[in-house]
Amino acid sequence: MSIKRITGILGFLFFLTAGVTWVAGEAGQGVEGRVASADIVGLVLIGFWIVVGLTDRKLSLRAPIEYRAYLPLLIVYALGVLFAMYPARGLLELVVHVFICVVSLVLYNLYRRMPIDEAAPLALKSILWAGWLLAMIGIVDFFIWPNLLPGPSNGLTGTFRNTGQAGAFFGMYLAIVIPGLLSGLIPRTRFNMFMVGTIVFALVFTSKRAAVIGLAVGLLALGATLLFSPSKRDKKFGITMLAMTALLAPLAYFVFLWGLENIEGMAWRFGKKFSQAAAEDFQEGFLVENIEAAKAAFSVNPLVGVGLGNVAGVITERYEIHSTYLSIIGNAGLLGVIAYAAFMTTHVWQALRAWGPSQFSAYLRYYVPMLIGLLLSWAYTYHLRKREFWIMFFVVSLVIYAAKQVRKNDMTPAERMESGGA
Repeated sequence: MSIKRITGILGFLFFLTAGVTWVAGEAGQGVEGRVASADIVGLVLIGFWIVVGLTDRKLSLRAPIEYRAYLPLLIVYALGVLFAMYPARGLLELVVHVFICVVSLVLYNLYRRMPIDEAAPLALKSILWAGWLLAMIGIVDFFIWPNLLPGPSNGLTGTFRNTGQAGAFFGMYLAIVIPGLLSGLIPRTRFNMFMVGTIVFALVFTSKRAAVIGLAVGLLALGATLLFSPSKRDKKFGITMLAMTALLAPLAYFVFLWGLENIEGMAWRFGKKFSQAAAEDFQEGFLVENIEAAKAAFSVNPLVGVGLGNVAGVITERYEIHSTYLSIIGNAGLLGVIAYAAFMTTHVWQALRAWGPSQFSAYLRYYVPMLIGLLLSWAYTYHLRKREFWIMFFVVSLVIYAAKQVRKNDMTPAERMESGGA
């Protein structure tokens, strides 16, 4: 079996199992509460990369600047662990952060071995199929065969432990595949569009506020980008998106009303998440509690924070800080805020720099507006240790590499010398 085929199979398995968040122990507690099936696949991927490298007698791990920009934040996290009240907790969290980043980087290196016109399309197609299968499992469990899978029944969970994980996952996968569909890296067939629509449907019925709002903002930003683009092709896509939304909205509304009446707990969950009282509770309770926890953790050590894993049970009675931005303030202090800002700025800047006339550049042009929605949703969730984030990061880095290679191949020798190329 060829290296390309094995990479494709292992990649698909990782993209699929990333959406299965059940663990052997108590969630979030110790090793058994953190290791899921995707981590086993991740270890296999690392092992396969080592075997391939040893076979080629060149065991090298190429890290583009987007990945290298993450290193300062990891260093700050490590410093926080040294000064933490419970260093063992912090060390476990640090290992989790490093491990998922390494798996992402291994994926980048394995797919980068393929021809540039095959690697990204293969990865995107695998992610679309994985996301669709997970969405279908969730839909069957929620609408057709209740209690088929373990988990709460008041929202679509499927293979996830809770609706929050499901919503965040589907939102991230949509940010990956929608630009792929628009750019043509994923063929724009009816079935592929149906699969994307299925994932959107599943996301909505998770009732995850941050994910739903993030998707809505991302699609609005994408629609504006398309409609105001000088490209007639982009304008056509924008008009098509609006038309599809107008056609599908009544159907979605009908299904929603049916669900409120026929699915146990759905009306309660919708009222809990989207009512005016829910908004007031969020602003006056949950949000204030997280802000106060971040401030308290920051005050302990303003430079590097209290350290990973040292908020719950130390600053708060039980829970972590539910926000990427507030979490970094509390866990990593001022240095962490600077390192995170540099990391994400590098990611966005590299995507912007790679714009051009190719399909890969088109993907990045459509991805950045979707990222805006994700950045908003991350004000509620912590994304840096989520497998789906690092899958997205790998795909975008792979597309950036492909866009740069296409542009380099189109350059004249004089232009290559001027840009520093060979």
